[in-house]
Amino acid sequence: MTNEKIKTNLKKLFDCKEDFTVIQTGKKSNKVNGLYKPDSHEIFLHNKNFGTENELMYTAVHEFTHHYLRTEKGDKGGRHNSLFWSTFYDFLEKAIELGFYERTRSEETQKLIEEAKQIQELIINAQKALGKVLANLYDCCKRNNERIEDVVEHDLQLSRQKAKEYQKMRNTECNSDEMAKIINSAKNPVVKDMAQKAADGGKTVEQVKQIVKAKPVDDDLESQESLRREEKRLETTIERLNDRLVQVQETLRSMAGDYD
Repeated sequence: MTNEKIKTNLKKLFDCKEDFTVIQTGKKSNKVNGLYKPDSHEIFLHNKNFGTENELMYTAVHEFTHHYLRTEKGDKGGRHNSLFWSTFYDFLEKAIELGFYERTRSEETQKLIEEAKQIQELIINAQKALGKVLANLYDCCKRNNERIEDVVEHDLQLSRQKAKEYQKMRNTECNSDEMAKIINSAKNPVVKDMAQKAADGGKTVEQVKQIVKAKPVDDDLESQESLRREEKRLETTIERLNDRLVQVQETLRSMAGDYD
């Protein structure tokens, strides 16, 4: 695949305001498969690292994500944080839809995936069962005038936070405890439902995390009570700023009088 073809594919993902260059080094690297130079907007791909064009495009999308976040979102750090991985997988899904990347799995790999999923299911079911027992334990300690905190931390050797996480998981629909924790962290029920649907649809942990972290912009996602609280906060802030403005103006007039 030529450099120009790779670039053409990447521009289909997003036509950034800043142009970029794709360079296949013709080398093999034991350290990285590719890199992005933000100052020159160059994407370097060590193409001798790859056995297929599919692998090459995976890394090309990875480095293009750095270019996109740098030029479109002002990310100067180039970090592999949650936003990066969420954006990368969004682009990768689009590349699959456009037909220049394919998720291929060998028979051997697929067999191991199924085995891992079975173990994940055993783990999550055990955690859900533990969550139900812990919920009953909280009620039991309350009835018998016992300190649940001491039971959790001493008898079970769990932190209070972990015990609460297990209780939240007892009704989860996820097959991953990590995914369940992220979904359960959503305070807004609509956002929580969106996160669950995204997880069910095959989104990654980082993609779902961005859904939960995103601030709702639709008024329907906010209750009347929360909007009233925000209204009160804004009114208080405006009042405080007006008072400060008067103080600043009076000080400026006083200072101007000193210089007359």
